[in-house]
Amino acid sequence: MKKKFAGYINLKNLNGVLYPSSIQNVMMKDYINKKLNGIFYLSPTEILHAKFPVTLRTLISKETKVSGIVMLSSFYLPEDYNIRKQIYRETIKNKKPIYFILDEMTFKSKKDVEKVENFIIYNNQFFTDVKLKLNLEEKKIAKKFEKINFV
Repeated sequence: MKKKFAGYINLKNLNGVLYPSSIQNVMMKDYINKKLNGIFYLSPTEILHAKFPVTLRTLISKETKVSGIVMLSSFYLPEDYNIRKQIYRETIKNKKPIYFILDEMTFKSKKDVEKVENFIIYNNQFFTDVKLKLNLEEKKIAKKFEKINFV
């Protein structure tokens, strides 16, 4: 019997690209059918401005009868590290791996936390963009450091 996998849709930009839910559904269904040899179960959409990822947590819960969750990227995980830690714990506890299509990565166990976190950090625009000019807020911060004598 084939396993059921749930798709997880998030409508925030991913590297400046907004993937419509219809496109995400097609990508996830194709991934589940071809890569996981499973059955595409459902793809609920996360509420955009919610503080907590209610939809993702519901999919990971014991009550939702799926073998894993498929999403486009690890960048669709919550931005807050403490909330991500809760997601990781629940994922491991309920044995529901998360498959990240575009990242070509899977989260299954405790050892995968570092892999996912490093991917998020080292591909994050904050850490990878080259800044040639400071914005107003950054200039204010820089002025404070000019006054400090580090020697």
